Order: sequence, then C-alpha cells, then structure tokens
Amino acid sequence: MTKQDFIDGLNAKRSNTLKAIDGLSDEDISRPLAEGKWSIKDTLGHLAAWEGEVVKGFRQKANGERPSISDIKDYDPWNAIETAKRKDLSPDEIRAELMENRENLLSIIQAFPEDDEKIWDPARYTAKMLGMLMQHDAHHCKAICDYRGTDVG
Repeated sequence: MTKQDFIDGLNAKRSNTLKAIDGLSDEDISRPLAEGKWSIKDTLGHLAAWEGEVVKGFRQKANGERPSISDIKDYDPWNAIETAKRKDLSPDEIRAELMENRENLLSIIQAFPEDDEKIWDPARYTAKMLGMLMQHDAHHCKAICDYRGTDVG
C-alpha cells in the first residue's frame, strides 16, 4: 500500500463509522447497546483512545523512543480504564476527541515521505498501526450497524 492508500482507507473507514451513527440523538448514542455493554458513545471513545495511543506512539518513535503502545499486552483492562476516563464526557466531547486524534494522525502521516518503502511495508510498525486503525473502525462500524439494523454500504 502507498501513503495515499492508507490515507484513503483511514478516511473511508472513519466516514463509514460516522455514517453509522448519523441521525442518532445524544440519548441514543449514550444508551448501552445491551445490558452490561458499551454505548455507541463508549465505542467512539474507545476508537478515539486507541487512535490517540497510535498518535502518541508515532511521536515517540519520531523522538527515538520506544512506542509505549507496545507495552499494552492485555487489552481488556486498558480498554476498561480508557472507557472509565471518558464516562462523564458528553457525546460532543467524545466526537471532538475522535476528530482531534484523526487530524493529528493525518498530519503525522502527511509528514512521512511517500517513497520510503520501510514506512509503508506491511510488516513495519507504521503500516501495522494504520492497518489496525482501519480494521478497528470497520469492526466497530459493523457492530453499530448490526445493532441499528442498517448498513453504510
């Protein structure tokens, strides 16, 4: 994949996720999907948290540091902590975090050289992280669509 392929993929997957919640009220977004399950707001916060962690990892790597995202081995406790941090945020605040993290991510990607094959090699850190974010959006978009009985196409 090329740099532009990653940018296009990230934008397409995020667009689908946002289409999946189109027309929902803050109340709808804040309601748990089932007993003991996350709400759509929690899911969006979860996406924002992981994207923020990837942005942090890219910045750490650029500074010659080891990305701390590689220290996350057990996802469930990490997800629970991050979800709890966002529990009292409004849907608008969650959307803002999601948008800000995406803007930061795209800004970092734009700064990467197009022709550096090491960056875009699927086996390398950058490509793996960007691929994970695309898959993550697609996974949660599908779950939201399944819950709503819709499809974003």
